[in-house]
Amino acid sequence: MANRRRLATIALLLLCATGALAQSSPFLYIIEPPGRYEDATFVHYDAAYGKQTFEPFGADNVEQVLGIQASIGGSFILVGHAGVALQDGPTRASQQAEVLARLMNGENHIVDLAAGIGYRREYGGTNVLVSRIIVGRRFESWQLFSNLLIEKAFAVNRDAYDLFVTAGVSHEISGAVQAGFEFVGQDLEGLWEQDEAEGGATIFAGPDVHFKFPGTGYGLTIGGGMILRATESARFSDAPRDLPAGRRNGFVVRSVLTIGL
Repeated sequence: MANRRRLATIALLLLCATGALAQSSPFLYIIEPPGRYEDATFVHYDAAYGKQTFEPFGADNVEQVLGIQASIGGSFILVGHAGVALQDGPTRASQQAEVLARLMNGENHIVDLAAGIGYRREYGGTNVLVSRIIVGRRFESWQLFSNLLIEKAFAVNRDAYDLFVTAGVSHEISGAVQAGFEFVGQDLEGLWEQDEAEGGATIFAGPDVHFKFPGTGYGLTIGGGMILRATESARFSDAPRDLPAGRRNGFVVRSVLTIGL
């Protein structure tokens, strides 16, 4: 209950804040590379509802997240967030922080490229080392980006590593609206490992729409889609991680309010 009150209070403060003249990201699950918003800091509030979801993609039932993304000199970004899962039973919390560095600039090279490392504490209490690679390209009215995450969980009976991928495309329809499509894949090593420890590969695919509010630092992205079980493993871990029971398909809807500071 205390976590819920804190999140509600901070969300209200964010909504009442005055945003700086900055742009916000059109994606729900993709981090863009440093240099996109030079020397800018963004605060975001996420609200999601889903069934048969998976970490780090989300949590079942209601999830709320408060996060920050700070660009430093156009070459580095700090990313962090804290989430609360409002499920049946006790309310649980999760945290994540990453440092990312730009390696290539799309204006001077073929693509934008960045990489970094971070840490996550899952809702189930497991600590995870996260390494991320960001690759993509911006055009006049299009954006195409992908994140590759390689994760190492510090828990028994978990995979030696987990492979997690996000990919998305966004098109600017007008100065205030962008529409796109995102793909998320979790435990993709299950596509070639028959004994993947966490039930097999899982994917999400769905559309999203992003609204910009000219003259402010506010942006709102809304989207959702189906969660599909791509493969099924005969092996199943009893490690403390949120894993959907029964390998059923599911869905998620998510909104992200972003404020440039």
